[in-house]
Amino acid sequence: MAHLSLGRDWLLTATLAAAAALAVSCDRRPQDPRAQAIDEAARTRAEAIEARTEAEAKALHQQAQGLKAQATQAGGYTAKRLETRSEALQREAELVKEQGDLQADSVREAADAQVKAIESR
Repeated sequence: MAHLSLGRDWLLTATLAAAAALAVSCDRRPQDPRAQAIDEAARTRAEAIEARTEAEAKALHQQAQGLKAQATQAGGYTAKRLETRSEALQREAELVKEQGDLQADSVREAADAQVKAIESR
């Protein structure tokens, strides 16, 4: 029994050590000052892109809500036209947000590639 318990303890210890090593390597920040600067600049730029596109999308959503409110009061074909514009603005807001997310991801990925190139030297 003692021999079996020792085997389990060793396996548990080895598993925990491997998990800790993996966690450390995944959460690693660039060590080189140039790599750190690239990483920080990319984060700042990506956050600015996301904030800008989020604000633009929010403004479009607000315009769409305003048109929708007007449509409920107007009636007839005027209401249909206003609803169509409202739907178009909502779709545009979704596209603006999607585009911003993709641009921010692209900035981050480019910076990651530069950091990896610097660290590989």
